[in-house]
Amino acid sequence: MNGSKTDSEEGVHGASGSEKDPLIRFRPKCYKGIRLQPETTHMSLKDKHKWDAKYGVSEYITGREPCEWLQHNADLLTGQGRALDIAAGEGRNAVFAAEKGYEVLAIDISETGLDKAHALADQKKTKLETQVVDLDEWKFKKNAFDLVLCFNFLDRRIFHKIKNTLKPGGLIFCETFTVDHLKHSDFKREWVLEHNELLNVFREYHIIRYREMDRDEKAFASMVARKKNDA
Repeated sequence: MNGSKTDSEEGVHGASGSEKDPLIRFRPKCYKGIRLQPETTHMSLKDKHKWDAKYGVSEYITGREPCEWLQHNADLLTGQGRALDIAAGEGRNAVFAAEKGYEVLAIDISETGLDKAHALADQKKTKLETQVVDLDEWKFKKNAFDLVLCFNFLDRRIFHKIKNTLKPGGLIFCETFTVDHLKHSDFKREWVLEHNELLNVFREYHIIRYREMDRDEKAFASMVARKKNDA
């Protein structure tokens, strides 16, 4: 998987230092929810091992609560239908959507991260479907989801697949770093959005809410958009 995933690098809104204890490893148990068959024929083992190692600590490295953008715009969530969380990591956003009533599929390259997503869902008394996938290969079904979440992950090659998998009338929540973040980090330019890039990519959608921020040494763009019936 060649996209830029930044969630476990503290993301746009990272975990507090008090939650971190890297000496204690996460040990998966038997949780509720459904684990679908992995789709990882040509998965990059380097990527998988990298993210399994990052998520293999006992704490939730970006916290257990959903991203601020998702929380603050939860009034738009109907809780009806199916939701997809792309590069879901430890599942904080997926679990939040499940709590709201969606049937959620969380996908990620890291089995360890998705085990923690199931654990978090158990804590929150809800459940998820998860699938270990390589997004270079995963088949995005057409008009399959009423809600798509994509936080702290960028792969421009799948923008058209994301648009295709969202049902007419469905919502996409997207947030990741912008070019302004380069002055705060050693990211490569291709890992971050250009100014107004999301507005351009989703120009045929109804853009409901949008912002670009540069604060606390993090610069990012956030968007909620609705797929029009003729898009």
